[in-house]
Amino acid sequence: MKRAERADAQRNRRKVLDTADRLFGERGTGVSLGEIATAAGVGAGTVYRHFPTKDALLASVLDERLAALGDYGAAMLRHPDVEYAFFEYLRFLNEQALANRAICEALAARGDWQEPSKGDGRCVIDSPLAALVAKAQGAGVLRADLDTRDVRALLAGCTAMAQSLGSAERAAHLATLFWDGMRAERNHEIRNETSAAPVIRNEIAVTEDPCPVCGTPIAHAGTGRPAKYCSPACRQKAFRDKRKGA
Repeated sequence: MKRAERADAQRNRRKVLDTADRLFGERGTGVSLGEIATAAGVGAGTVYRHFPTKDALLASVLDERLAALGDYGAAMLRHPDVEYAFFEYLRFLNEQALANRAICEALAARGDWQEPSKGDGRCVIDSPLAALVAKAQGAGVLRADLDTRDVRALLAGCTAMAQSLGSAERAAHLATLFWDGMRAERNHEIRNETSAAPVIRNEIAVTEDPCPVCGTPIAHAGTGRPAKYCSPACRQKAFRDKRKGA
C-alpha cells in the first residue's frame, strides 16, 4: 500500500512539474501556485507538499530544463557529423528560447548558462557549446575568428530579433541567415565563367622561329601544321630560290 502511495505521489509531482513548465513558458513566472494546481488537476496541498514555495517549484523546473539542454549538447558532441552537430545544437537552443522565453530569462538570471554547475563543475550550456565550436573549427566548417562568447552573443541576438518578429517562419529564416554567417568560407570551383588565362584556340599565335626568308616572326593558326613562312610572298620567293639553285 505504501508503495502505491509513493508512486501516486511521484505521478502528482510529475504533473505539477510539467504543468508549471508549460505555464511558466506561456505566461511567465508570475503564475501562482494555485493556478498551477488547478491546471494540473491536483489540490493546492499536493503542490505545497512537494514545493513549499513558488521559487522552489521554479528552481525544479529550471533544473530539469538545464538537464535537457545539457543532455542534448552531450548527444551532439557524440554525433559523427561535426557540422550538423554544431548547427543543430544552435537550432535547439534557439528553439527552446523562443518557445519558453520566461524560463530562459530565469535561467539567464540564475547564471547557469555561464557558471559551472555544482554537480560536475561544467557549464551546462557553455561547456558543450565550447567543445562544439572547437570541433567545428577544427573540421574547417566554422569561421576561425569566432569563440564561444561570440557564438553565444549571436545566439542571444538572433533570439531577441526573432521574438520581435512574431512569426515562427520568419524567425527560422532569420536564424538560418545568422548560422550561414558563421560558416567558414570555402573555395568553390569556377564553372561557366571566363578564365583569367584563356586557352587560345583557332586564333593567331606567334611561333618562336622566324621566317627563313625575311626573318619576320611567323604567325599561324593554333590548329593544323605549323607555318614555315610568314606569308605567301616569302613562300613563293623561297620556292623560286630553290629552283634557281637546282
